[in-house]
Amino acid sequence: MRALIAAAATFATAAMSHAIVFPTTAHVTNNFIPFGSGTTTMHQVFDGNLFLAQTGGLPALITDIGFAPGLNGTFNLGVLNVNLGYTNRTPGVGPPAGLDIPIAGGGGLPNASGAMTPFFSDAAYSVTIAAANSNNFSEMVLTGTTFLYDPAQGNLLVEIVLPNANNTALHVSRTSGSAESSRAFDTSRFGSGTSPGTATRMDFTFTAVPEPGTMLALGVGLAALATRRRRRK
Repeated sequence: MRALIAAAATFATAAMSHAIVFPTTAHVTNNFIPFGSGTTTMHQVFDGNLFLAQTGGLPALITDIGFAPGLNGTFNLGVLNVNLGYTNRTPGVGPPAGLDIPIAGGGGLPNASGAMTPFFSDAAYSVTIAAANSNNFSEMVLTGTTFLYDPAQGNLLVEIVLPNANNTALHVSRTSGSAESSRAFDTSRFGSGTSPGTATRMDFTFTAVPEPGTMLALGVGLAALATRRRRRK
């Protein structure tokens, strides 16, 4: 009985949602990458341990990604696609161990370990910012599908694609790079490059998801407990 209650409590705790800004280092400046001013594709790697520290070692179901804009106004970015996946590249260092310049147009290459999963897509994305602030992640939140991220499969790779590099630029909060996260970008205006020393700050909303075996064991245990109670009656 106590074991089942403990298991149920563990499940309830694991199901709690998290809204965490990664990387954890403080805001340094606003920067237009990846939202306009010539950038067409950006890759950013996040250390999987960032998520593990919040989920207690469980996979994370990502539901939203937010950014803190640095300018007020209405920004028409046009086509905006965000894809999520895995990478064996290391944050905070340059290639070949770190990210290479991504191939324009998306698809995760050459940094993805396998196929990327579409997370957000809008053919005519526009956002109005009324209270730009380096810590205000509520004004630009991308909510698309969900992505079940299992850090055991590799670090998280975020891919942001803006096919039209001439559309309005939107500044977002940037931080100094660290071992937690770094980025690389393909651009048509000022030269593509890798940026191990900087990273875009992103606010991830996610829920820890118990392993299927754990959920099955809990379900069987609760069913057995219910049967036992019925027999006592």
